[in-house]
Amino acid sequence: MERVRRSDLFFVHTRTMASTADLQALALLYQPLVGVTAFSLYLTLFALMNKSTLVSEKYLHSDLESILDVQLESLEAARFKLEAAGLLTTAFKSDCFLYELILPMSASSFVNDGVLGQYLKAAVTEERYAKIIKLFKTAKVTRDGYMDLTKAFDEVFPALPSEGAESEADLAGRVRSKSIRVRHSTFDFRLFTESMTPEFFDPAQLTDVVRNKIDNLAYVYGLDELGMKDVWLRAVDKTKPVDLTRLASFARDAYKISSRNVEPTPETAEAPSHPVETTDPATYFSAVSPKELLEEMSGGKVAVADLRIVERLLNEIGLDKGVTNVMLAYVLKNNHGDMPSYEYFEKIGLSWKRNRIDAVAIAVDYVKHLNAEYEKKRDSGAARKAGRYGKEDKPDVKIDWLDEYMKSIQ
Repeated sequence: MERVRRSDLFFVHTRTMASTADLQALALLYQPLVGVTAFSLYLTLFALMNKSTLVSEKYLHSDLESILDVQLESLEAARFKLEAAGLLTTAFKSDCFLYELILPMSASSFVNDGVLGQYLKAAVTEERYAKIIKLFKTAKVTRDGYMDLTKAFDEVFPALPSEGAESEADLAGRVRSKSIRVRHSTFDFRLFTESMTPEFFDPAQLTDVVRNKIDNLAYVYGLDELGMKDVWLRAVDKTKPVDLTRLASFARDAYKISSRNVEPTPETAEAPSHPVETTDPATYFSAVSPKELLEEMSGGKVAVADLRIVERLLNEIGLDKGVTNVMLAYVLKNNHGDMPSYEYFEKIGLSWKRNRIDAVAIAVDYVKHLNAEYEKKRDSGAARKAGRYGKEDKPDVKIDWLDEYMKSIQ
């Protein structure tokens, strides 16, 4: 990772223009967290962009120093805060930085985030927090007694032939996440479907969304095709649409039953098996399942609640399966083997996704980079700053564990 110099160039871009509501959220919700310098940096980068192309010209970082009247170290610290809050992504190539501005969350999303909302409340006190949130509330208008006369699109506009349809990928607009698709699937859907009779299974129910859900559940809970068949028969009614929530619930039940029925032998208790034989971290994390990974790291059975966290990460964050495994190992090693909450994983997962850590090899290199950064900081003897109330900030956790971990599973 590159440290910025005054002579380094940079340019800015974004996907869409910020609205008045976005700027209000930035000022009232994010500014108390990131500070006035980071807030000013965001607005300055936004102002430097051409409002037609949403891209700026190239500038020197010394230009930013002059505009904001702050030192380069303060600029870099402010940039880090914007990145951590999900407002900025940074890329580097040939002495030039690319800054992409990300729109702030809506007030509703911010409050329900589970992390940012709590940090804001801690920063401004509950009383001020309530006053801030009140500014974003809208009046409710009741529609009781009114008849809905709104016309649908096809009631007004005639149908058009489909061959003239175009898709413009470069138009400005707010980017929304898509439903994830599982990569590297090993689930045999032919065996799954052929193991059921037509009386209990309608092939039309197996849509792409349902197939993806089955693949995820089988992967997370370690269920084979016949195990998923039993889950399907218990959860799905052939005459009704597939209830994905019910399907997931029965998959978790199946895992609970199987984990209770398997009693460890003395051999397996002393030397747990390692199903993936490799010395390459990228290959290992691509091939191992979350259940196997957590079993190896804990030395015992995996709680259903822990696998439920993995299931939500795959469904809601959309990281690659192998990348999710790297993140699991990274977090657990740094957390001394304790499984934190889903919200904790979610913040890290969203950060990795924003930074385009979308392949296992990239994730492994990123973890190694974090270790190198820690070693560099430790060797330089950087002093820790005091916290808000005079307490020492939480110390960095040494994460030089990857090579040692790979040796332990050989």
